[in-house]
Amino acid sequence: MVRVAEHAKQIIFDVDGETLTFNLADLEVQAKLGSAKRLIDLPNGGMLEAADIGELEAAMPSKISTFWRGLHYLENHLGWVFVAMLLTVFAGWMFLQFGVPKMAEYVADITPPSMETKIGEQVLAGLDSQVGYFSPSKAEPKRRASVIAELNQLCTTLKTCPQYRLEFRDGGEGDIGANAFALPGGIVVMTDQLITLSKNDTEVVAVLAHELGHVNQRHAFRQSLQGVLAGLILAAITGDVSSVASGLPAALMQMKYSRAHETEADMFALNAMQTACLPPKAFADILQRLQNQALSDEGDDKTTKPQAENNTKSNKPKSTKPDPVLEMLASHPDTQVRIQPFLAAKQDCNQASKI
Repeated sequence: MVRVAEHAKQIIFDVDGETLTFNLADLEVQAKLGSAKRLIDLPNGGMLEAADIGELEAAMPSKISTFWRGLHYLENHLGWVFVAMLLTVFAGWMFLQFGVPKMAEYVADITPPSMETKIGEQVLAGLDSQVGYFSPSKAEPKRRASVIAELNQLCTTLKTCPQYRLEFRDGGEGDIGANAFALPGGIVVMTDQLITLSKNDTEVVAVLAHELGHVNQRHAFRQSLQGVLAGLILAAITGDVSSVASGLPAALMQMKYSRAHETEADMFALNAMQTACLPPKAFADILQRLQNQALSDEGDDKTTKPQAENNTKSNKPKSTKPDPVLEMLASHPDTQVRIQPFLAAKQDCNQASKI
């Protein structure tokens, strides 16, 4: 039998002719959990479980937390539970949207450049080892040497040209094709197909100047860190750490720049070209040609799709999962908006532009 001596501020247990007495001030009443029985921790290490402790709570009001009382009220009202769920989702989205990029920027700033370079080399090695992504460059050595010389000349005229390593690869005629992109550690990859698509070295250097803008701001490394940090946060919430460990390489491969990053890289390229006395229109021309080629490829796919479906009897569903490399390469939004500053810019070789 359990009795509460309200005036004496004690709780009394009568068990098999033995009486145990504890001061109410020494009890720890655990918070309510739905309609479950209440638990009271006793000072001797024991525990009391009871369905109704109203009398005990009335005798020890100072021990009842207003916070836990309010929380119990909220969890027993579906409307408030729904509001709390929405607020939690919103707070999580805000943190992933704004907090994670700031964290990634901080981590990138304190990461040694040598570590970032190793990450970029591993990503490039992964691209080289995957069948269908890259093969050794087949571009003429003279043309490659000409591009290298033009890019070196560009960097010679700039005051803040970042450290980079230019890599030539054959992107094939299918998925990757004409492209250039920056990896962590200042590795810039350009495909033979981009050289073929360009009308001159100036257009190629214009695209590479854009990629140097990404290198200068360490966008690739920061984006990969954002993916990893977001995965770790989701793992902490869900408790599934294994999915994060297996998804680290995919996070590095799925670097999708934000509009702000693209604008920063575009402005770097524009200022670089003006400083080096290169026509800004060259970037607009090659970018427009890249978009036209992409739209043409999409049109060809839609045209040949019905015939391909009629010639196959396979019942296997076609995968709609996006290729991570293509997601990385197709991350440049709003081409028409992006080229406007380059079309409007005037070439002034006497200006002392600083970047």
